[in-house]
Amino acid sequence: MTKGTPTLGQRQKRTHTVCRRCGRVSLNVHTKQCTACGFGRMKCQRDYKWRLKNKLNGDS
Repeated sequence: MTKGTPTLGQRQKRTHTVCRRCGRVSLNVHTKQCTACGFGRMKCQRDYKWRLKNKLNGDS
């Protein structure tokens, strides 16, 4: 297959959809795993200490 503009027109499928647990558009359709909260991969909510600074400042 060729590189560049012709192949960019092939990208029409959605990779992520709305997650049932966190409500973000981060649930991968193919792997059925949420990248934001970890739904489908683990029972506990995905949360890391390095994100605490972002939560306090209101970023992301």
